[in-house]
Amino acid sequence: MIRCVLLTLASIVLRLINPENLLFGEHSNLSTSQLAALHWYLKWGLPLWAIVDFNSVLNRWAENRWRWATDKSDWDWKSEVAVVTGGSAGIGACVVKELVAHGIRVAVLDIIPLSESFTTKEQHLLRYYKCNITSRDDLHRAAEAIRSDLGSPSILINNAGIGNAYTILAIPQESLRMMFEINIVSHWGTVQEFLPDMIAKKKGHIMGVASLASFVALAGAVDYSCTKAGLLAFHEGLTQELKHRYKCPQIQTTIVHPNWTRSAITSHPAIAAGLKRIGAKVLEPEDVAEAMVKQIIAVKSGQIILGPSISPKIRALPLWLQELIRDSQANVVTGDGSTAGG
Repeated sequence: MIRCVLLTLASIVLRLINPENLLFGEHSNLSTSQLAALHWYLKWGLPLWAIVDFNSVLNRWAENRWRWATDKSDWDWKSEVAVVTGGSAGIGACVVKELVAHGIRVAVLDIIPLSESFTTKEQHLLRYYKCNITSRDDLHRAAEAIRSDLGSPSILINNAGIGNAYTILAIPQESLRMMFEINIVSHWGTVQEFLPDMIAKKKGHIMGVASLASFVALAGAVDYSCTKAGLLAFHEGLTQELKHRYKCPQIQTTIVHPNWTRSAITSHPAIAAGLKRIGAKVLEPEDVAEAMVKQIIAVKSGQIILGPSISPKIRALPLWLQELIRDSQANVVTGDGSTAGG
């Protein structure tokens, strides 16, 4: 904010002085025309810089629920409990490792056993609950067990997700239903289980893992793109309800949009071949997990874009540019298959 004010003042001063009055020392080799050009660029460049800086300030203010400061004193990481869906392997397991490194106790909800990558020391801070998150009964039983074993969670990370590789005409109904049940409907179940305690304590953090597919629909993965775009809407709506329905802006919400990341999805032959064909850069799950947990430790809300920063702005581009971007990704997902079940 201070930098923004200084830039604005500097731009005002530049508009009040003549180019010849710019001070660059007596040994300056700049000609009158060069001074005039430099003056012009500074006169217009500094205000633009100030506008961009001010926009960033407003964005951070909005992400913080129109509050200038966040009270971090309520957070004692060694006393916090986090729930991570799909935390047995992949990105989820890396997130669990990052959380326990901060002393946070973690409850892992997954249908597959914990990865053998967890050390004995890490296992002391985590509990595994075999749970099918698409079953409300299963989820409720796991939630009750977590509250009994560890206490009420203050952090919920909806990480579980699957990927399909089917065209709209080819996808089996069961695969389509499973995609929506896991990738988006389950978020209603976990939030309904754990949010009430957070509201009662006016403290919590809910994080959802979406994708850059939230902004660009992919041929051959229309169902996946739909669920990720839906998660963006879920995140925005949840944030609004916390502020305006539950009067609880203290609860943080974050949605994460990773680019292609090394996982069961990108390892699927129908997708791996396409990524290789276009020379796509694949993120490491450890890097994604580090960014996610860093956001939690900072007690910040907002969107995390792990990929081209222009991604959220794609929908604001001219239609022809949007279509060129979609065309460039049209052959990444080919063939038939699903990562469901592992």
